[in-house]
Amino acid sequence: MTSSTDIRPRSYRPHHLIIYLVLGTIAFSAAAAFAWVVNVSLKTNQEFLGTRPWTIAEKFHFENYANAWTNADVGAFFGNSVIVSISATILGVVVSAFAAYPIARIPFRLNGVVLAVFLTGLMVPWMVTFIPLYLTLQDLALLDTRLGLVLVYATYNLPFNIFVLVGFLRTLPRELEEAAAVDGAGPTTTFIRVILPLLGPGLASVTIISFLSNWNEFFYALVLIHSPSKMTLPLGLFQLGQAADYGTNWVTLFAGMMITALPVLVVFALLQKQVTKGLTAGALKG
Repeated sequence: MTSSTDIRPRSYRPHHLIIYLVLGTIAFSAAAAFAWVVNVSLKTNQEFLGTRPWTIAEKFHFENYANAWTNADVGAFFGNSVIVSISATILGVVVSAFAAYPIARIPFRLNGVVLAVFLTGLMVPWMVTFIPLYLTLQDLALLDTRLGLVLVYATYNLPFNIFVLVGFLRTLPRELEEAAAVDGAGPTTTFIRVILPLLGPGLASVTIISFLSNWNEFFYALVLIHSPSKMTLPLGLFQLGQAADYGTNWVTLFAGMMITALPVLVVFALLQKQVTKGLTAGALKG
């Protein structure tokens, strides 16, 4: 017989090995693709066209990044993406927090209906809303403007943000509002002074996910922005890709890809624990 306190290594079943192999293959493929883009971005155009794909650059040409930033207008695209992504993220998260609080914490008759209306946004494909959205922005003179793109991105993120924040808010004890009410605080004061400081992990998760979504969004930028001076990075790289198809300046395109990817990788690498903590906490109670 063995003691109940004995600790034995957990046995792994064959399907665990298959899962690890699949995940390892996916991770290796992603890392290999990233390494290839880095290698190509440091080559010359002659090396890229005249050598094998995996040949390491004879000399690292970091000036490719400077050329992409200035000569290919990647710097302007980068600035537009920063303005649009940060503005849309802040607006969407603030509106989502104020919408999620009454749904999750203040009981009223149509509580579930209101939440369901917001959540239907997760199920409606963009093809259904695109034409009315385009016409609305045109009527409001917001077509081909950064403000119009900010409003679209912020609205696009609302259903998911509210879904996560409602789940997170429902995990907080009800005694918080009761104690605040005893002290004479109203719903707004309670939310700002009591609930909001505890909402940090949930806000962090939706902020990071919203920012990454806004940073990488391509379709709405393609159809709503026409002026080159207002293009975001995904749309600007698309233009560079089209130019590379008819020319030979491929390394500038790959340097632009790296400039686009690095901020996303840095943000997610530094804050991935906050994303996991916020999402798992919101999933505990629904």
